[in-house]
Amino acid sequence: MRKPANQDRSLIRMMAVLRRIPRPVLVVLAALALGLGVNTAVFTRSYFDFLTPYPDSDRLVALRPKMLGNQEGVISEDFIEWKEKTTVFEDLGASSERALRIITQNGYRDVAASLVTPGFYQMMGDRFSLGYDFIPGDALPGKAQVVILTHSMWKQLGANVAVIGTILPIDEKPYTVAGVLGPGPRDNGAPVSVPLVVTPGRANQNDLRMNIIGRLKPGVSIREAQAQLDTIVACIPHSLSNSNRTWRVSVEPLRGALLSNDRKLASWLFLGGVACFLLLETVSVVNFIQLRFDAGYQLHR
Repeated sequence: MRKPANQDRSLIRMMAVLRRIPRPVLVVLAALALGLGVNTAVFTRSYFDFLTPYPDSDRLVALRPKMLGNQEGVISEDFIEWKEKTTVFEDLGASSERALRIITQNGYRDVAASLVTPGFYQMMGDRFSLGYDFIPGDALPGKAQVVILTHSMWKQLGANVAVIGTILPIDEKPYTVAGVLGPGPRDNGAPVSVPLVVTPGRANQNDLRMNIIGRLKPGVSIREAQAQLDTIVACIPHSLSNSNRTWRVSVEPLRGALLSNDRKLASWLFLGGVACFLLLETVSVVNFIQLRFDAGYQLHR
């Protein structure tokens, strides 16, 4: 008869130990393992989706005009000045959102669309499954309209590998499909993107308020970027900071700016609830073990 291998003997001993553990303790330990698993999954998902979806994400920053601590949008003239005069960024990009109506074979569909300046996705480090990012010519007034699809929207429209150059009716106008983003966090946001037209000396499309994201040059710190931007903003006559002295433009790491305040609060509340659950379960295990120990001690006195 074959003798049990060392691993078999270890497994047998472990099973024997588990059989001697009271069932309530096993239930509590299973609950602890489940809680730890959920907690780890939440942190891992949050880290992947909001902290490291882009290469060199530590160099991505958000430029946030604030008044009395409240975040505000950027007007087109300020964005143009910052883009022309700053030297600490590899590039600056602007984005906004508006509602659009897509017409498909199954009827129309109202969606939220991202409006982005040319090169925005390239600056961020997004990858394309098909096609390319917007180029400067795409954002010129009067040019033919183009659109970029997220990977999930591309699949919803039939996953046509020859989709580049085809026409997608949007707001009853023909838009040419220029690119399809790769799968990733963008699939959780606006399903289509169109160029954001920012013209010097004029308000941008429909006087939209823009969000500004920049990629710092290698070796440039946020403090250096903040100092240069403060100097530039102070010299712009029409700048928000000069029209209202309660304004300030803050340079912040993008990883802290990707989540809205409501979503941050919800995440912290959820994680706090999981932590409280784990704490209560741990206290229950300790109390149970203490009671078993006291009972055994009294029995053998």
